[in-house]
Amino acid sequence: LGALAELEGLSPGQILGDVASNTEFFAKFAKDGGTNLIRAAVQARKLGLELSAVAGITDALLDFETSIEKQLEASLLLGRQINLDRARQLALTGDQEGLLEEVRRQIGDEAEFTRLNVVQRQALADAFGLQVEQVARAVRGNTAAVTGAAAAGGGDELQKQSVNLLGDIARNTGKFAGAV
Repeated sequence: LGALAELEGLSPGQILGDVASNTEFFAKFAKDGGTNLIRAAVQARKLGLELSAVAGITDALLDFETSIEKQLEASLLLGRQINLDRARQLALTGDQEGLLEEVRRQIGDEAEFTRLNVVQRQALADAFGLQVEQVARAVRGNTAAVTGAAAAGGGDELQKQSVNLLGDIARNTGKFAGAV
């Protein structure tokens, strides 16, 4: 997984730190020792987002009534059909990496986004439980803002601490699951 992050030009310590700082999300959605969330964190960073944004998207989509309402509102304001059924399904099954791909597909590209007015941009962001600025970064695929922190140093130490913390979380999650 560290190699995956490095292959994408990201700091493995930064990715693991992002996962470690979202312990509640990790406890809810981790599969295969948390591999799915590490992959989702990499995907999020490629979009210029953090894993906490993925958690926000997931929570927003799993609030079914509000999510459907926001979907219909965005469709009306944008003049095009927004269908978040697949995104909600992916959120429910814990496929955050697939969820991010679906969100990116539904949002569209930068050219489409720049043609939207302020009300349309807000409605689109609301449909995904994001801020407008986060949607703007996602359509640009802006990773510069999030990879710059790796250049600040401390990557190796942060990576070691993150790996240790993730190990503790995984062990404790296993203990809790066995006690239930």
